[in-house]
Amino acid sequence: MLTEKKMLLVDGDEGIRKSLSLFFGSRNCHLHTVENATQALIATEKELFDIIICEQLLPDMNGLNFFEIINNRCYETIKILITSYGNNTTFEDIREKGIDCLLTKPFSGDEVEATMVRLIKPRHISNTPNDRGKQQVSKQ
Repeated sequence: MLTEKKMLLVDGDEGIRKSLSLFFGSRNCHLHTVENATQALIATEKELFDIIICEQLLPDMNGLNFFEIINNRCYETIKILITSYGNNTTFEDIREKGIDCLLTKPFSGDEVEATMVRLIKPRHISNTPNDRGKQQVSKQ
């Protein structure tokens, strides 16, 4: 299911970018990675992504602000916010920015993959924006 999707990972941590690139590459998935919001904004102007995963605390911009900026041009894109600060980000914050899921660190490649698959499945059933449910995945 994910092999057909174009995915963008925005994270300032080179280790996360490399590990998820290796993980999804081993599954024959297209994962484009960038280290900051400026590079991500350029990438989203050049290419339409099916899924964008973005760290909340980027070197040049807050991930919430990044999603707010791209929301109009990437409305149908699945948006996942990565955070290690789950208590500071409310469901209301993520809903307002059009974010589909909050993924809390630490996480594994398998958890990221399962989250994406779970978010894609409802879109095959219904493509209406009001039918998209917001979800949270966190490590307890």
